[in-house]
Amino acid sequence: MLRSVVLAAGVLLAAGAAIAAVVWPIAWPASLEIGVLGLLIIAGTLFERRYRGRTAGADWQATGERFIDPVSGKLVEVRTDPATGARAYVNVDAP
Repeated sequence: MLRSVVLAAGVLLAAGAAIAAVVWPIAWPASLEIGVLGLLIIAGTLFERRYRGRTAGADWQATGERFIDPVSGKLVEVRTDPATGARAYVNVDAP
């Protein structure tokens, strides 16, 4: 839901800036700034890294942290890579 709202805000900024640049040609510098901001919001939202996209390797260590994922309702364990400090969230089979 939040992702959709942020994307809509980025689209509105970019579209509004394009319209403002056409309607008020003298305001094109401000329109350019607002349009770039809108495009950055769109790009950042579409290309954000998700924690679910990361997979834990064989040398990753369990941190002891476990929780129920509110989206999937499954038990998740946190693992970390000692070399980089990266974290991965791995589904755990319920006992």
